[in-house]
Amino acid sequence: MRKALSSETLVPDALASAKTLVEAVKRVGVMALVDTSLALPRAKPICDVALKAVSITPSNGAEFMLYRPSSRPSALLVLCHPSGGPSLCHSLADMWEEGLKDVGVDCKRVDLSGTHANLSLGSAAELEAARAGRNPECVPDEVQRLQALVEECQFLIFVHPIFWFEVPAQLKGFLESVLSSGFAFRKLPSHWVLNKAAGVIEHVPVARSYMRRYAAYGLLRDKSVFVTRTQGGPEAGMGIFGHGATSLESSVQFCGASVAAVDVVAEIDSTEKTMLRDEVLPRMHLKIKMHCRKIAEMALAWPAKEEPETPAEFRSDIIMGC
Repeated sequence: MRKALSSETLVPDALASAKTLVEAVKRVGVMALVDTSLALPRAKPICDVALKAVSITPSNGAEFMLYRPSSRPSALLVLCHPSGGPSLCHSLADMWEEGLKDVGVDCKRVDLSGTHANLSLGSAAELEAARAGRNPECVPDEVQRLQALVEECQFLIFVHPIFWFEVPAQLKGFLESVLSSGFAFRKLPSHWVLNKAAGVIEHVPVARSYMRRYAAYGLLRDKSVFVTRTQGGPEAGMGIFGHGATSLESSVQFCGASVAAVDVVAEIDSTEKTMLRDEVLPRMHLKIKMHCRKIAEMALAWPAKEEPETPAEFRSDIIMGC
Protein backbone atom coordinates (compact mmCIF):
# COMPACT_ATOMS: atom_id res chain seq x y z
CA MET A 1 0.00 0.00 0.00
CA ARG A 2 2.86 2.38 0.85
CA LYS A 3 4.62 1.65 -2.46
CA ALA A 4 1.46 2.35 -4.42
CA LEU A 5 0.90 5.58 -2.54
CA SER A 6 4.51 6.58 -3.11
CA SER A 7 4.34 5.98 -6.84
CA GLU A 8 1.03 7.84 -7.09
CA THR A 9 2.59 10.97 -5.62
CA LEU A 10 6.03 10.58 -7.17
CA VAL A 11 4.91 10.67 -10.81
CA PRO A 12 2.79 13.85 -10.56
CA ASP A 13 5.53 15.56 -8.55
CA ALA A 14 8.13 14.62 -11.17
CA LEU A 15 5.90 15.89 -13.99
CA ALA A 16 5.23 19.17 -12.19
CA SER A 17 8.94 19.58 -11.51
CA ALA A 18 9.82 18.92 -15.15
CA LYS A 19 7.19 21.42 -16.32
CA THR A 20 8.56 24.10 -14.00
CA LEU A 21 12.09 23.50 -15.27
CA VAL A 22 10.95 23.68 -18.91
CA GLU A 23 9.10 26.95 -18.30
CA ALA A 24 12.18 28.47 -16.61
CA VAL A 25 14.46 27.38 -19.45
CA LYS A 26 12.00 28.79 -22.02
CA ARG A 27 12.04 32.18 -20.30
CA VAL A 28 15.85 32.25 -20.21
CA GLY A 29 15.84 31.36 -23.90
CA VAL A 30 13.41 34.19 -24.65
CA MET A 31 15.67 36.67 -22.82
CA ALA A 32 18.66 35.49 -24.85
CA LEU A 33 16.69 35.92 -28.10
CA VAL A 34 15.58 39.43 -27.10
CA ASP A 35 19.17 40.37 -26.24
CA THR A 36 20.35 39.04 -29.61
CA SER A 37 17.72 41.01 -31.52
CA LEU A 38 18.64 44.21 -29.65
CA ALA A 39 22.37 43.76 -30.16
CA LEU A 40 22.10 42.56 -33.79
CA PRO A 41 19.17 44.26 -35.54
CA ARG A 42 19.78 42.19 -38.68
CA ALA A 43 19.06 39.05 -36.70
CA LYS A 44 15.71 40.40 -35.47
CA PRO A 45 13.52 38.63 -38.11
CA ILE A 46 15.06 35.28 -37.20
CA CYS A 47 14.71 36.01 -33.48
CA ASP A 48 11.06 37.00 -33.97
CA VAL A 49 10.32 33.66 -35.63
CA ALA A 50 12.05 31.84 -32.77
CA LEU A 51 10.14 33.88 -30.18
CA LYS A 52 6.82 32.94 -31.77
CA ALA A 53 7.87 29.30 -31.78
CA VAL A 54 8.65 29.40 -28.04
CA SER A 55 5.17 30.82 -27.40
CA ILE A 56 5.13 31.78 -23.73
CA THR A 57 1.70 32.62 -22.35
CA PRO A 58 1.13 34.05 -18.84
CA SER A 59 -1.19 32.19 -16.48
CA ASN A 60 -3.93 34.77 -17.07
CA GLY A 61 -3.81 34.26 -20.85
CA ALA A 62 -2.68 37.84 -21.55
CA GLU A 63 0.05 38.79 -24.01
CA PHE A 64 3.51 38.01 -22.66
CA MET A 65 5.67 41.11 -22.29
CA LEU A 66 9.10 40.39 -23.77
CA TYR A 67 10.53 43.51 -22.15
CA ARG A 68 9.55 47.09 -21.38
CA PRO A 69 10.85 49.07 -24.40
CA SER A 70 12.13 52.61 -23.94
CA SER A 71 9.89 55.10 -25.71
CA ARG A 72 12.65 57.63 -26.52
CA PRO A 73 16.46 57.71 -26.80
CA SER A 74 16.59 60.14 -23.90
CA ALA A 75 18.52 60.05 -20.62
CA LEU A 76 17.35 59.97 -17.03
CA LEU A 77 19.95 61.50 -14.72
CA VAL A 78 19.50 60.46 -11.10
CA LEU A 79 21.60 62.44 -8.63
CA CYS A 80 21.58 61.13 -5.09
CA HIS A 81 23.26 63.14 -2.37
CA PRO A 82 21.71 63.68 1.07
CA SER A 83 22.91 67.28 1.03
CA GLY A 84 20.82 69.74 -0.91
CA GLY A 85 23.78 72.11 -1.11
CA PRO A 86 26.97 72.16 -3.21
CA SER A 87 28.93 68.92 -3.43
CA LEU A 88 31.28 67.07 -5.75
CA CYS A 89 28.38 64.86 -6.84
CA HIS A 90 26.33 67.94 -7.75
CA SER A 91 29.22 69.21 -9.88
CA LEU A 92 29.53 65.85 -11.63
CA ALA A 93 25.79 65.72 -12.27
CA ASP A 94 25.96 69.23 -13.78
CA MET A 95 28.72 67.99 -16.10
CA TRP A 96 26.51 65.12 -17.23
CA GLU A 97 23.55 67.43 -17.81
CA GLU A 98 25.62 69.95 -19.78
CA GLY A 99 27.42 67.22 -21.75
CA LEU A 100 24.19 65.58 -22.84
CA LYS A 101 22.75 68.95 -23.84
CA ASP A 102 25.86 69.68 -25.95
CA VAL A 103 25.43 66.45 -27.95
CA GLY A 104 21.69 66.95 -28.40
CA VAL A 105 20.40 64.21 -26.08
CA ASP A 106 17.33 65.11 -24.05
CA CYS A 107 18.00 64.70 -20.33
CA LYS A 108 15.58 64.60 -17.43
CA ARG A 109 17.11 65.07 -14.00
CA VAL A 110 15.89 63.75 -10.66
CA ASP A 111 17.59 64.86 -7.44
CA LEU A 112 17.20 62.38 -4.59
CA SER A 113 17.82 64.37 -1.44
CA GLY A 114 16.37 64.14 2.05
CA THR A 115 12.89 64.82 0.69
CA HIS A 116 12.96 61.47 -1.14
CA ALA A 117 13.47 59.41 2.01
CA ASN A 118 9.82 58.40 1.61
CA LEU A 119 10.78 56.29 -1.41
CA SER A 120 11.72 53.57 1.04
CA LEU A 121 9.00 51.00 1.50
CA GLY A 122 6.89 52.31 4.34
CA SER A 123 4.15 49.72 4.88
CA ALA A 124 3.32 46.04 4.47
CA ALA A 125 1.14 46.90 1.46
CA GLU A 126 3.95 48.82 -0.26
CA LEU A 127 6.35 45.97 0.46
CA GLU A 128 3.97 43.46 -1.10
CA ALA A 129 3.45 45.70 -4.14
CA ALA A 130 7.21 46.04 -4.70
CA ARG A 131 8.16 42.46 -3.84
CA ALA A 132 5.44 40.46 -5.55
CA GLY A 133 3.84 42.92 -7.98
CA ARG A 134 0.55 42.80 -6.12
CA ASN A 135 -1.62 45.65 -4.83
CA PRO A 136 -0.50 48.18 -7.50
CA GLU A 137 -2.99 50.66 -6.06
CA CYS A 138 -0.66 50.94 -3.06
CA VAL A 139 2.20 52.30 -5.17
CA PRO A 140 2.74 56.00 -4.22
CA ASP A 141 2.28 58.65 -6.91
CA GLU A 142 5.94 59.69 -6.77
CA VAL A 143 7.06 56.10 -7.38
CA GLN A 144 4.72 55.85 -10.37
CA ARG A 145 6.15 59.10 -11.75
CA LEU A 146 9.70 57.80 -11.44
CA GLN A 147 8.72 54.47 -13.00
CA ALA A 148 7.29 56.36 -15.98
CA LEU A 149 10.62 58.20 -16.39
CA VAL A 150 12.60 54.95 -16.17
CA GLU A 151 10.32 53.34 -18.74
CA GLU A 152 10.60 56.31 -21.10
CA CYS A 153 14.39 56.76 -21.14
CA GLN A 154 16.88 54.47 -22.85
CA PHE A 155 19.86 55.72 -20.83
CA LEU A 156 19.97 55.71 -17.02
CA ILE A 157 22.73 57.75 -15.35
CA PHE A 158 23.36 57.60 -11.60
CA VAL A 159 25.62 59.98 -9.67
CA HIS A 160 26.12 59.23 -5.97
CA PRO A 161 28.64 58.99 -3.13
CA ILE A 162 29.61 55.76 -1.37
CA PHE A 163 28.51 55.54 2.27
CA TRP A 164 29.60 52.45 4.20
CA PHE A 165 30.39 50.54 0.98
CA GLU A 166 26.89 51.23 -0.38
CA VAL A 167 24.71 53.77 -2.12
CA PRO A 168 22.98 56.36 0.12
CA ALA A 169 19.66 55.46 1.73
CA GLN A 170 17.64 57.61 -0.71
CA LEU A 171 19.03 55.73 -3.72
CA LYS A 172 18.51 52.40 -1.97
CA GLY A 173 14.88 53.44 -1.50
CA PHE A 174 14.69 54.24 -5.22
CA LEU A 175 15.89 50.73 -6.07
CA GLU A 176 13.50 49.10 -3.61
CA SER A 177 10.38 50.96 -4.69
CA VAL A 178 10.91 51.98 -8.34
CA LEU A 179 12.63 48.85 -9.69
CA SER A 180 9.84 46.69 -8.33
CA SER A 181 8.64 43.22 -9.24
CA GLY A 182 6.37 43.35 -12.26
CA PHE A 183 7.68 46.71 -13.39
CA ALA A 184 11.43 46.04 -13.73
CA PHE A 185 11.58 42.25 -13.50
CA ARG A 186 9.67 39.02 -12.99
CA LYS A 187 10.93 36.12 -10.95
CA LEU A 188 11.85 32.97 -12.85
CA PRO A 189 10.06 29.73 -11.87
CA SER A 190 12.06 28.27 -8.99
CA HIS A 191 13.58 24.81 -9.48
CA TRP A 192 16.23 22.88 -7.55
CA VAL A 193 18.21 22.13 -10.74
CA LEU A 194 18.52 25.86 -11.47
CA ASN A 195 19.46 26.55 -7.87
CA LYS A 196 22.22 23.93 -8.01
CA ALA A 197 23.43 25.33 -11.34
CA ALA A 198 23.57 28.83 -9.83
CA GLY A 199 25.70 27.45 -6.99
CA VAL A 200 28.21 26.14 -9.52
CA ILE A 201 28.17 29.27 -11.72
CA GLU A 202 28.84 31.41 -8.65
CA HIS A 203 32.44 30.15 -8.66
CA VAL A 204 33.07 30.63 -12.40
CA PRO A 205 34.04 34.32 -12.97
CA VAL A 206 33.13 34.74 -16.66
CA ALA A 207 29.94 32.66 -16.46
CA ARG A 208 28.97 34.44 -13.23
CA SER A 209 29.14 37.86 -14.91
CA TYR A 210 27.30 36.65 -18.01
CA MET A 211 24.44 35.08 -16.06
CA ARG A 212 23.64 38.21 -14.03
CA ARG A 213 21.23 39.34 -16.76
CA TYR A 214 19.43 35.99 -16.55
CA ALA A 215 19.02 35.62 -12.79
CA ALA A 216 15.47 36.95 -13.18
CA TYR A 217 13.28 37.91 -16.13
CA GLY A 218 14.56 41.48 -16.42
CA LEU A 219 12.21 43.83 -18.26
CA LEU A 220 14.67 46.73 -18.76
CA ARG A 221 16.65 44.91 -21.45
CA ASP A 222 17.25 47.79 -23.89
CA LYS A 223 18.60 50.24 -21.31
CA SER A 224 22.23 51.26 -20.81
CA VAL A 225 23.38 52.38 -17.35
CA PHE A 226 26.22 54.77 -16.52
CA VAL A 227 27.39 55.18 -12.91
CA THR A 228 29.56 58.00 -11.55
CA ARG A 229 30.33 57.66 -7.87
CA THR A 230 32.57 59.31 -5.29
CA GLN A 231 34.21 57.86 -2.19
CA GLY A 232 36.41 59.16 0.57
CA GLY A 233 38.88 56.27 0.66
CA PRO A 234 40.99 54.61 -2.05
CA GLU A 235 39.25 52.95 -4.98
CA ALA A 236 40.66 49.58 -3.90
CA GLY A 237 38.90 49.90 -0.54
CA MET A 238 35.65 48.50 -1.91
CA GLY A 239 37.35 45.42 -3.31
CA ILE A 240 39.38 44.76 -0.18
CA PHE A 241 36.17 44.35 1.79
CA GLY A 242 34.51 42.27 -0.91
CA HIS A 243 32.36 45.04 -2.39
CA GLY A 244 33.40 45.18 -6.03
CA ALA A 245 29.97 46.59 -6.86
CA THR A 246 27.13 48.21 -4.95
CA SER A 247 23.50 47.12 -4.92
CA LEU A 248 22.92 49.64 -7.74
CA GLU A 249 25.00 47.73 -10.30
CA SER A 250 23.59 44.40 -9.13
CA SER A 251 20.00 45.64 -9.22
CA VAL A 252 20.06 47.10 -12.75
CA GLN A 253 21.72 43.95 -14.12
CA PHE A 254 19.12 41.83 -12.30
CA CYS A 255 16.51 43.90 -14.17
CA GLY A 256 18.16 43.13 -17.52
CA ALA A 257 19.88 46.48 -18.14
CA SER A 258 23.49 46.72 -19.30
CA VAL A 259 26.10 48.54 -17.19
CA ALA A 260 28.00 50.58 -19.77
CA ALA A 261 30.44 52.30 -17.40
CA VAL A 262 31.24 52.75 -13.71
CA ASP A 263 33.55 55.69 -12.98
CA VAL A 264 34.92 56.30 -9.49
CA VAL A 265 36.32 59.50 -8.03
CA ALA A 266 38.22 58.14 -5.03
CA GLU A 267 40.41 59.43 -2.19
CA ILE A 268 38.34 62.58 -1.78
CA ASP A 269 39.08 62.82 1.94
CA SER A 270 42.84 63.00 1.31
CA THR A 271 42.79 65.16 -1.83
CA GLU A 272 43.21 68.92 -1.56
CA LYS A 273 40.42 71.07 -2.91
CA THR A 274 42.73 72.76 -5.38
CA MET A 275 43.72 69.38 -6.84
CA LEU A 276 40.07 68.35 -7.04
CA ARG A 277 39.29 71.56 -8.89
CA ASP A 278 42.32 71.70 -11.18
CA GLU A 279 43.02 68.03 -11.91
CA VAL A 280 40.30 65.59 -10.79
CA LEU A 281 37.25 67.46 -12.06
CA PRO A 282 38.74 68.32 -15.49
CA ARG A 283 39.73 64.67 -15.91
CA MET A 284 36.21 63.52 -15.03
CA HIS A 285 34.79 66.19 -17.32
CA LEU A 286 36.63 64.67 -20.28
CA LYS A 287 35.47 61.17 -19.33
CA ILE A 288 31.84 62.29 -19.00
CA LYS A 289 32.03 64.07 -22.37
CA MET A 290 33.29 60.82 -23.89
CA HIS A 291 30.32 58.94 -22.41
CA CYS A 292 27.94 61.61 -23.72
CA ARG A 293 29.32 61.19 -27.24
CA LYS A 294 28.81 57.44 -26.94
CA ILE A 295 25.23 57.98 -25.81
CA ALA A 296 24.63 60.35 -28.73
CA GLU A 297 25.92 57.72 -31.18
CA MET A 298 23.60 55.11 -29.69
CA ALA A 299 20.70 57.57 -29.82
CA LEU A 300 21.32 58.19 -33.53
CA ALA A 301 20.66 54.50 -34.22
CA TRP A 302 17.24 54.74 -32.56
CA PRO A 303 15.05 55.22 -35.71
CA ALA A 304 16.40 51.96 -37.14
CA LYS A 305 14.97 50.01 -34.23
CA GLU A 306 11.56 48.39 -34.35
CA GLU A 307 10.51 47.92 -30.78
CA PRO A 308 7.66 45.60 -29.78
CA GLU A 309 4.50 47.24 -28.54
CA THR A 310 3.99 47.25 -24.81
CA PRO A 311 0.56 45.97 -23.73
CA ALA A 312 -1.46 48.90 -22.40
CA GLU A 313 -2.78 46.99 -19.40
CA PHE A 314 0.57 45.63 -18.33
CA ARG A 315 -0.28 45.46 -14.66
CA SER A 316 -2.76 42.61 -15.11
CA ASP A 317 0.09 40.67 -16.69
CA ILE A 318 2.33 41.65 -13.76
CA ILE A 319 -0.06 40.46 -11.11
CA MET A 320 -1.27 37.21 -12.66
CA GLY A 321 1.34 36.27 -15.22
CA CYS A 322 4.38 35.35 -13.17
